[in-house]
Amino acid sequence: MQNSDDAKSSSIQIIFETKNNVVTRILFKNNGIYFRPEDWNRLKKIAEGNPDEQKIGAFGVGFYSLFSVCDNPFVFSGGQGMAFYWRGNQLFTKQGQNKSTDDWTTFLMDMKDPTEIPNIEKFSRFLANSLGFTENLQNISVLFNDTLVIRLSKKIQRPEPLRITSEFNTYSPQRMFQLTSINVGRVQLDVERLIVPTNFNVRQLHLINYQTEKASIFLKTANGDLDVRVSNEFSLKMEQITKKKPPRKTSIQMIFTGFNEHNLSSDSDENISPVFKDLLQYPEQGKIYIGFSTDQTTGCCSHLAARVIPTMERVSIDMANETLAKYNSELLYLSGTLCRILYEDEMDQIKRSYNSVNAVHDRALLEKRAAHALTHFTYHPSTPNTQIGKILESQFFDCTRKNLSILSTNGVLPISDVRIPDPKMKGFIKNVPVVPTNIFERCNIFFIKAKNTLNLIRDLNFQDVLHELRNRMFSENEITELLKWFVSYRSSGNIVSASELDQFMGLTRIGNIFRTLKTIRHYLNPGIIPTDMDVPNDVMPYTISKTLPPQDLKKWFGWSELTLVIWAKFIVNKPNLENDLTFARKVLQILARNLNNTSRNNKEIIRQLFFQKRCIPTKFGLKLPNEAYFQNVTIFPDLPTIEFQKPLSVQSLMELLGVRKVVELKLVFDRLDRGNWDHMQLVKYLASMSSDLKADEIRILKSKPIWPKEDSAGSQLVQIQRFVTSNLHVPSSLNREFGLPIIDWKGRWSSSTQEGTFLIMLGLREYPTLKTILELAAPPTDPKIRSKAFEYFIDNFDKNYLKEYSPATVNNAFLPCSDQNTYAKPSECFINLECKIMKFKVIRQDLRYRVEKLGVHQDPSRETIINELKKLSRYVQYGDDAKKIFEYLASRKKDFIRSDFDQLAKFDFIPLRNKTKINEIILFNPRSVYFEVQEGLSEFFPCIDFGERANSFLSACGVKKRPSPVDLARLLVESSAKLWGLIKGNIEKYLNILRIIAIDFKSCRNIADEPSLIARMKGAPILVAIKKERQERRTNSGDGNNDGIDCYYLSSTNKIFINDNKIYQRVFNPLTAPEENLLESLYKELGCRSLQDSVKETSTPRGIKETNKSKQLQNEIMERSSLFYHEYKEHDIKRDEKWLEKLKVREVDYIETIYVLENDEKKERTDTLILQVAGMDSWTLYISSSSNLLDVSKHIVKNIYKVSNWKDVGYFNMLLTSPLLVLKEMGYPVDRILQQRK
Repeated sequence: MQNSDDAKSSSIQIIFETKNNVVTRILFKNNGIYFRPEDWNRLKKIAEGNPDEQKIGAFGVGFYSLFSVCDNPFVFSGGQGMAFYWRGNQLFTKQGQNKSTDDWTTFLMDMKDPTEIPNIEKFSRFLANSLGFTENLQNISVLFNDTLVIRLSKKIQRPEPLRITSEFNTYSPQRMFQLTSINVGRVQLDVERLIVPTNFNVRQLHLINYQTEKASIFLKTANGDLDVRVSNEFSLKMEQITKKKPPRKTSIQMIFTGFNEHNLSSDSDENISPVFKDLLQYPEQGKIYIGFSTDQTTGCCSHLAARVIPTMERVSIDMANETLAKYNSELLYLSGTLCRILYEDEMDQIKRSYNSVNAVHDRALLEKRAAHALTHFTYHPSTPNTQIGKILESQFFDCTRKNLSILSTNGVLPISDVRIPDPKMKGFIKNVPVVPTNIFERCNIFFIKAKNTLNLIRDLNFQDVLHELRNRMFSENEITELLKWFVSYRSSGNIVSASELDQFMGLTRIGNIFRTLKTIRHYLNPGIIPTDMDVPNDVMPYTISKTLPPQDLKKWFGWSELTLVIWAKFIVNKPNLENDLTFARKVLQILARNLNNTSRNNKEIIRQLFFQKRCIPTKFGLKLPNEAYFQNVTIFPDLPTIEFQKPLSVQSLMELLGVRKVVELKLVFDRLDRGNWDHMQLVKYLASMSSDLKADEIRILKSKPIWPKEDSAGSQLVQIQRFVTSNLHVPSSLNREFGLPIIDWKGRWSSSTQEGTFLIMLGLREYPTLKTILELAAPPTDPKIRSKAFEYFIDNFDKNYLKEYSPATVNNAFLPCSDQNTYAKPSECFINLECKIMKFKVIRQDLRYRVEKLGVHQDPSRETIINELKKLSRYVQYGDDAKKIFEYLASRKKDFIRSDFDQLAKFDFIPLRNKTKINEIILFNPRSVYFEVQEGLSEFFPCIDFGERANSFLSACGVKKRPSPVDLARLLVESSAKLWGLIKGNIEKYLNILRIIAIDFKSCRNIADEPSLIARMKGAPILVAIKKERQERRTNSGDGNNDGIDCYYLSSTNKIFINDNKIYQRVFNPLTAPEENLLESLYKELGCRSLQDSVKETSTPRGIKETNKSKQLQNEIMERSSLFYHEYKEHDIKRDEKWLEKLKVREVDYIETIYVLENDEKKERTDTLILQVAGMDSWTLYISSSSNLLDVSKHIVKNIYKVSNWKDVGYFNMLLTSPLLVLKEMGYPVDRILQQRK
């Protein structure tokens, strides 16, 4: 089709020939210029393209695409024909004369493979899209065989030139293109097509009369002519890439639906034909056409037809190649310029129309037209390449310095002079131009972008409001809307400077130029002051303030509610108040209605304002408040009583202003004193006025002796004696029975009557006072009255006496106790019968469930019990009751605190009979007695047992189950000799005591916490010591055995040694500790010395010589030295293997040894010894002829191991004396140990 348009064809035909309902051949025909010789020549070289820079395709790649569906295409034009055919893989052509009479150029294509019949609707849409952008082509016909199925036609109105004004820059950024002229025209496209089912048979076209669709659309075109100026270098690059030089002239064409065209297209068919859906792009994005539609959108609602260079696929614009991108970009920039010129022209037309019409309907139509134009040129991200839309948009705004024109409420203006509308300001913004609501809503996306991104327009702001206020007066409704907006504006967090606020308050005028918001101080609350009453000038008219919440008026304007007090200060000065009864009554009713919500201070202000005003309506006219009486004061008919329709509604106000409720008591008394008056009449009147009596009047009535007393016989006395009410009681039978003074009363008494209630309020007593009833319930009152009074007191305690009653302050012994004729105060008796064993008073048991509320406790307090226990312990008979007392105390154990038990632990209160004086009781404190004592110690430790329950209390006081190690230690310090004599040779009993003490030293450390006791233990003879009594003494070498026996003694620590050296023990036979680890640890703790460390030993070898025996022993020791250290840890070694290897062995005649223990010196001869050579690091093992290897082993072990025992000696001796082969057979790793040494 593009080739046909280039060939200036006005019409084309496309014929699909079918067989078996599939397409087998396609004929494409146009009536354009015949093929010229050069065209035939180029046709032979397919894909070379048309070198004419004004042509888009013309048999280049387009013709090559025929071979995708046809192997042997045939072309007819101007009486010539050319056939294409294949030989192997080579394409050949044949050309010759064609005798056909058909003067149309025809392309015949026999299908490689039969293809489906095209969808009529989709194919129609494709053809319509292409026809919309052709320059010459106007008619398209499509036939299925010989049946016409599609007819498309285009009618073009003669274009008119559009003037390009001087404010537009007509050059592209790099001046490659210049826009020289613009022509604008209208286009009408018509379609007529068959509507067939999706799966229809071509043969049915002759048999079925299918429905035909006829539709039309109207478009607007704008053609821009461009001059092209490129350098030779750039032109050469273009030719190398595209096979064409850049044209000297070219054009761009915008196709869009103007407002009128859009309406015409919509009106012609309510549902636009799907054939034209792609051309009628509004409100979607248009596409770029290069003879046909590409996939690239423009970003706005217009199509663009331009000679841009596409990619090889011809579906998008080439913006990758640097040269082509530059060329395409420059061309697209002027497309943006063309869009802006078209938009401004539309705005100029709207401007002229707007200024010539006034009708609301006409202006609404213009707003729709302006919105249509603005929507058309609102740019969105283009696809697939977003850069295309950005280029068009940037040039749209940059091609002129003039601000974008838009339609405002004041006509077409630069966008910078127009404001975005605020619905909240609609009610009062009239002069400031804003975007009409209709345009703003339809073009919302544009205005968001224009404000936030492009900075072309701004919202209405505070300065615009001030501008509006400066230029005109506002109506009351506008003032209302203005204040609503201001509250909303401030509530949204907007800051208003002090200067701006001052201007706003000064410019906003109410009613006249002098009354501005600055003069307003208050707003009216009609619930307080009716709207028809006079108010001060600084009060905002209620018709305005009623539309805003009070809290907003207060917060944002600083106004306060017109209070009752402020209004009272204003209204009190009105002359009508003292001369117009109706006016005064209305004012007082307003004050009365709101008085309950008025503070005490404000009430006083109101009282001060009105109490001297003659404003109180009475039956004798307006009076001062203190001259008027309430309407129910009828005791005298000449009193000026108030007159209101609803007297109760103003009662509080009348009271406040001082209107009198009662006649003064002085007046009453004066009048009553004139004759004999009856107290019954007086009480009746006063009772009726009781709620109106003032406090000082009530006080007088309470203190004045007005009321007579009934005599004891029930009749009135001849000589009347009067009393105050608080000294009299109501005339009840109970009060009479108790003998209390009764008021003289005529008739039946009732406390619930008005008179009875009034007298009780004045102090008349309904029942005995607390003091009186307690005196009646305690001796020496008559027993009958006493019993009745006590029962009355208990029964009525909660109702009459609870609040006043305090057990601690009661001084009357009125509570009957379990012991007959015994009475007690609440603090002196208790409920629990068990405490009686400790001589406490106990309440009579039938009352035990009723007296707790009177402050009688279940049991005595712990402090009381302790004090009583101290008293009881002084009595002899106490010993007999001790068990029961302790059992009771056990029941109270949980009530005692730690300090109580600490106090009892030091107090002697536990009784034991003297063993020598059977009738004598001895008292012990809990720390001096025990529950269990081992046999033989009972003389030293008193033992008690009062039973399991009593013992639990004594245990809590500190009685221990058995003597502790500390106790035993004290016993030894104080009585060891006596105890030693009592055990009668049973040493084990004494040792058991020492073992208990030793265990405490080792684990519990209780004795360790008493350093003074330890000091005494160290100095006292409390430890068992052993000494050998020998029968025969042997003086041979080694540590020979003793034949003596062990004898036991008591001694102190400084005389006893720890037996850690048997030789020294044999030599000196000192007092030694029992050889028992536990006891030795105790003896060491108390200071017993080590025998080993206490003896000084000096040895001298005599007759030293080196013999075969010494050499053999030395070699034996050296050879086996590694064996002696095997499996011994390093920290257990005293001297290492090297020391042992250097050890010399010498034989002597004998060794003389001197032993010194304190002042005792002993001499002995020994056979074996290891000594260090004086002044040298050299050691020698000395042996004699009597030495044996066990002695040698003993001395070596002592020198090489830090700690040793008999096991180490035996093990060493085995290693030294056993043959190596025997050691191996025993499993000892001899070879490995000796090998490690090497």
